[in-house]
Amino acid sequence: MALGLLLFEGCMPAGLYAVADLVSAANLRAGHELIRLRWLSLTGPEGAALKPAHGPALQAEAALDARGCADLDALLLPGLWVASEAELQQLLQAQAPLIARLATLSCELWSYCAGVPLLAASGRLNGREATATWWMEALLRRRFPKVRWRFDQPLVQDRGLLTAAGASGYLPLLLAQLQALLPPAALQEVQEVLMLPQPRLRDPVFASVELMKAEPAWLRQLLLFAQGTPAQSLDLQQAAAALALSRRTLCRRVQDETGMPAARWLRLVKLRQVAERLTQGEEPLKTMADGFGFSSEAALHRMFRQATGMTPGEYRQAYARRAPTLSRA
Repeated sequence: MALGLLLFEGCMPAGLYAVADLVSAANLRAGHELIRLRWLSLTGPEGAALKPAHGPALQAEAALDARGCADLDALLLPGLWVASEAELQQLLQAQAPLIARLATLSCELWSYCAGVPLLAASGRLNGREATATWWMEALLRRRFPKVRWRFDQPLVQDRGLLTAAGASGYLPLLLAQLQALLPPAALQEVQEVLMLPQPRLRDPVFASVELMKAEPAWLRQLLLFAQGTPAQSLDLQQAAAALALSRRTLCRRVQDETGMPAARWLRLVKLRQVAERLTQGEEPLKTMADGFGFSSEAALHRMFRQATGMTPGEYRQAYARRAPTLSRA
């Protein structure tokens, strides 16, 4: 999908940069471009640089017009830095040209926090459900009575209009999209890299087959190929062909990059997939063996123990994901 990131005077660009980082990580994890970003403003690159709420002036790469939005699937409006109702009303008046343009766009519109009033002022939220930051409730209900406000909800989606509460509302907005674009395990990895303060524990034996850490690009390509190939069909010849390399070149490159034989590294990719599944629940090992293309449950059990020093059951017990608990000071 193509996602526009909107810049305007007084906006808070931190959320836009955070979205750009998350999108980059998601594209890397997927191995291809899931989301293409475009930085937009009312005047585009021909206009003057825009001064956000904090930081240096910024320049957009395209204008918010028919040409700049031609293939846009959605547009994200960031929040505004406001401290009072009076200040919000002044900012809305100053953004009258932008608000008028928003009323004409046909793509999906996403916003959060104090950016939501821009959508409300454009009339796009009339008759629709929406949410925003709690302290603006009285003002927004009074000024935009045609909107079906849901301040009890952190995220509301209504026919192509997505709104979220809080200054970090861009997170649920983007995660709602990534959940549809990435498998759960892949999304978890993206969150661990950029969002979670401490990732879940994993056996260090799988460190060399972490996609988010895999460099260079050809190694990520090889890892993705191995993940999508049944274990019994995963051989060096096929792997080399997937990268348009000779078997000998592939083996040399993998050895040089990872410090282990290519066949062992490929086997670890499949075993790492099993390890992830083991931590997620009580799925039987035989089901995993069939799903990942191993010759038998016994063969998977033997290979897993050789690689980790633990049986699959012991690994599940050691690394199973557990709900976080609150610590009391």
